[in-house]
Amino acid sequence: MSVSNNKAPLSIFDSQDSNELKERQRLEELKRKAKLQQVKLDKRLNKQKILMGAFLGQVLAGESEDEKFIQNYFAKNFPAFLTRKSDKELFASMVKSLGGDIGLDEEAVKANDQPTEQEHGQHKQPDDTEYTDDDIRELFSNQQIDALAPHDDGYRG
Repeated sequence: MSVSNNKAPLSIFDSQDSNELKERQRLEELKRKAKLQQVKLDKRLNKQKILMGAFLGQVLAGESEDEKFIQNYFAKNFPAFLTRKSDKELFASMVKSLGGDIGLDEEAVKANDQPTEQEHGQHKQPDDTEYTDDDIRELFSNQQIDALAPHDDGYRG
């Protein structure tokens, strides 16, 4: 006596559809893993930047000859690194306290000489990187540094 199977035989097309579905699922899983790895890398790079910034902040508050050399270099070269007016405004007092010039006065003169964006038919893109003083303090706060006397704003290296 033979047992009959009531299932219809699979065609070659059914098998192909099944394989394509498995491949798509595998591809989606690989994409998800790649995105997860990119997020981890981005977080690592951001942490490195924050730690380097905190270290530089500590150096800029120092008094040794090496630190004074770095302070002078920073005051002279950092303003050229900044491209956004809001970023320049953020660091203006720090650069000025180190004897540098952030160049905001030059930008004001250039802005007065340039036609307005509306005259060119352009619209200014919103700057979504506006940070408050509290945000910056939180990023660069360090209990050891916070306990030190404030930096001498009268220093001119």
